[in-house]
Amino acid sequence: MTKAANIYWDNADTSARRRPATRSRRRPAAKAVEARRTTPWWLSVVIFTAIFGMLLVSINYRAFTEMRSEATQNTQLQYRVQSLMDENLQLQEEIHSLKTDPQRIEREARRIGVSLEAGR
Repeated sequence: MTKAANIYWDNADTSARRRPATRSRRRPAAKAVEARRTTPWWLSVVIFTAIFGMLLVSINYRAFTEMRSEATQNTQLQYRVQSLMDENLQLQEEIHSLKTDPQRIEREARRIGVSLEAGR
């Protein structure tokens, strides 16, 4: 019961129910330090190193996977560039033969149905 309750209802029943206030005893400071568990300094270093190592591994793995995908993409683009250069060279040769080779000109004219005799 509280003090306010004791003022109005002060009898033997309420005071018997009330627990006596006991002061908690504190250990002396020296005993508290001895009783407290301390972690070794090397354990903190190991934990810090492990966390730092995991961070480095995750960052480097991400960079490695990005580099590998870019290298694969670079190889694919090199093959594509080479095929386009080959196709371009073939088309240039075809254009040159269409401009300079009279037999090729005549053959293409017949293929599309143009008469060369009318133009002469």
